[in-house]
Amino acid sequence: MAIQAIALNYCLLMRIIRTIAQILILYVFYYSGVFIVEMTGLPLPASIIGLVLLAFCLQMKWVKVEYIREGAGFLIAFMTLFFIPPIVGIIDYPQLLSVEGFLLLGTVFVSTLFAILISGKFSEIIEKKELELIEKKEFENAIRREQELVQNEFQEEARSEVGNQPDSVSMDKNSQQQNERSKEDGALESNHLHR
Repeated sequence: MAIQAIALNYCLLMRIIRTIAQILILYVFYYSGVFIVEMTGLPLPASIIGLVLLAFCLQMKWVKVEYIREGAGFLIAFMTLFFIPPIVGIIDYPQLLSVEGFLLLGTVFVSTLFAILISGKFSEIIEKKELELIEKKEFENAIRREQELVQNEFQEEARSEVGNQPDSVSMDKNSQQQNERSKEDGALESNHLHR
């Protein structure tokens, strides 16, 4: 029982350390975005630049998903807490509850739906291409297996035919030996006739 408790505590401690390390990796990408924005003066948020850098590194497989999965999951779980300060800040700006505010909320709602639809379509396209690649590989593997089976059957047939027929090399040797014997016999007969 004590050993199990120690093992459980060890696993929990390792998971906490791993999560903290993964959050630090995400912060490295964020501060890389801050550095790029400060150096270049791009009119983009540093977090977006960091996100693009992270996506690029994930795509190039320089950073594996396993390196950031738990840290990102932890941050996403508490994401709603990050939205509370802006919502509380609305109280300081009552004009947001006027007509312009409702237009702003409508614009945010429509742009959010648009972003969801576009990302959904892109994910469908990517998934379709991945399925096509998988099907193509399976088809190529099936053709390769079929060719190997046909080749193996052909080789087995050739072996069985070779096993049933006398070896052509041994037939050639036998015919050569018979020719040599007939020549020797002919030479002996001619020697007897000369004597």
